[in-house]
Amino acid sequence: MLTTEQLLKIALLTDTVLYPEAVAFIRQLVNEEESDPLPLSQVNGLLNVAASSKYSELYTFVVHQRDRNWPQSKADIKKFCAALERYLTNMQRRRLKDEFHLVTDGLNGSDARRESEELMAAMAYDFIQHLVAENDLLDKTTRRR
Repeated sequence: MLTTEQLLKIALLTDTVLYPEAVAFIRQLVNEEESDPLPLSQVNGLLNVAASSKYSELYTFVVHQRDRNWPQSKADIKKFCAALERYLTNMQRRRLKDEFHLVTDGLNGSDARRESEELMAAMAYDFIQHLVAENDLLDKTTRRR
C-alpha cells in the first residue's frame, strides 16, 4: 500500500509533470506526426483498463493493442500504443526512482516490484486521464476544420 507521502507526491506530479506531458504527448502525435485523434471507443477502453486493472494488465493491454494487425485505416492506434508503451516503460524503469523519488529504498525484490506496480498503476491512470481529455479536445477541434 502506498504511503500518504507517496500519494501526495503523485498528486503533485500529476498536476506539474503528467498533465503537461500528456498534452505534449497527444499533440505531438496529432499535430506533428499528423495522426488522427484516437477513436472514443479506444480511449475509453484504455481508461477503463487503467482504472480497473493492475498496472501489469494495463501494460499487457497496451502492448497487445500495439502488436495487433490493425488495418491501414487504424494505423494511428498502433502508433499511439507504441509511443505509450515507450513512455510507460521509461517511467517505470527510470523515472519512478531516479527522477520522481517515489520508490522506497531498501525494499526486497518482491516488495519493490509490488510497490512499483502500485506506483505505476496510479501514475499511468493519471497520465491516461489527461491523454483522454486532450484527445477529446483535439478530436472536437479537428472535426470542426
